[in-house]
Amino acid sequence: MTHSVVSIDHLKQQVLPELFTFPARLGEYGGVADSSAKIDQLSDLMESGSAAALAAKIAEILSKMADASPEQITRKPTWFEKVLGGAVEKQVRYQVARSTLEQLLAEAEGHAQGVRDTVSAISRMIVAHAEEAEALKVFIQAGREFLEENPLIGTVAEGEVEFDRPRERLARKLANLATLLASHELSVSQMKLSRAQALDMLDRFRETVTVLVPVWRQHTLTLITTKHMSPAMVEAASKAHQALMASLSESLNGVKH
Repeated sequence: MTHSVVSIDHLKQQVLPELFTFPARLGEYGGVADSSAKIDQLSDLMESGSAAALAAKIAEILSKMADASPEQITRKPTWFEKVLGGAVEKQVRYQVARSTLEQLLAEAEGHAQGVRDTVSAISRMIVAHAEEAEALKVFIQAGREFLEENPLIGTVAEGEVEFDRPRERLARKLANLATLLASHELSVSQMKLSRAQALDMLDRFRETVTVLVPVWRQHTLTLITTKHMSPAMVEAASKAHQALMASLSESLNGVKH
């Protein structure tokens, strides 16, 4: 039975009368695809590790970024460092921090693609679940109207011994379909929440990569290539670094909650 073309009238006029003619088939009424398979698929997606891996990589970036703060990179070399060539110390610290950051960002981008794939899969599941929910509503409404409009169909005459009670079976089936519908609607809400959280995390991560990292890089490079650093320059670089750290922290929190 194709859900997309099923109508209440069709169910009431053709399907249900036929089922009551052959009550052994009443259990087939309202059959939808196995929703448990879709829930398992969602669980597999969420446990595939993409979001968790991205979260872990962001946490690692946060840790490494502490070593890349303007204060660390531009701090004055000690007397011992000067003896060993402190003139190039800042440049080396910057290059190490930048190289490490670029590598971690590349690894994080790989995990981010996994999250994007998960989002696409969840979106497809939301559509499929919503279609099944609409079909269930039609089956439930048609069944209830049919029983109301045909009060005697499927009843057992007084005095007769009849073990098969098709009317009661249909009523029970409708109750089960209503429970399944509620489960579908809850699942759709959960999927939408999971998708929204993943999209928010991806948006923050994208902003970090395309806006904040280049700003940090520009300010910090300016600091280490300028002989006379003004307090304003150090402050600007510090603000850029703090903004980067805050953005990464928000991205990580988006994964955890």
